[in-house]
Amino acid sequence: VVLIVVGALLAAAIFTISRTNNNGNPAAYLTEVAPETPVVNAFLALQNGDIPKARQQYSAEVLERVDGSESGSYGPLRGQSYGYSDSNRRARVLKVQVDDENPDRAYVTVAIDSYSTGGLFNSGSTWSSERVVEVVREDGAWKLNSEEYFY
Repeated sequence: VVLIVVGALLAAAIFTISRTNNNGNPAAYLTEVAPETPVVNAFLALQNGDIPKARQQYSAEVLERVDGSESGSYGPLRGQSYGYSDSNRRARVLKVQVDDENPDRAYVTVAIDSYSTGGLFNSGSTWSSERVVEVVREDGAWKLNSEEYFY
């Protein structure tokens, strides 16, 4: 019985250590010209609080709407902090579909994985949400064409 308990504790310790080491690698911005690039880069920029980098990922139409909106004076693209800096989240691109009728428009399906600590042996929990984001090609680069802030 003692050996079983020691073995279970050892297995839980190994699981916890491997789980926390996987969260330590920061993701890097994408540089290729691809429809998923602005989605990943906007997510990372918002996560890091880098508003100028985040604004670079959005189309001129979205920025004009955000900047010209009197009623929508709150928002991450206007520089207001909204507590997004959660390093326990990641974005995974699941699918990229270029519009058949307009090759300058694409739809990127992205999953946002969230992780929280706690529980028995600090095992935590993970959950995901999926969304489809429209991107358009503008001046040779892909840009987000919706006010998607990845909350």
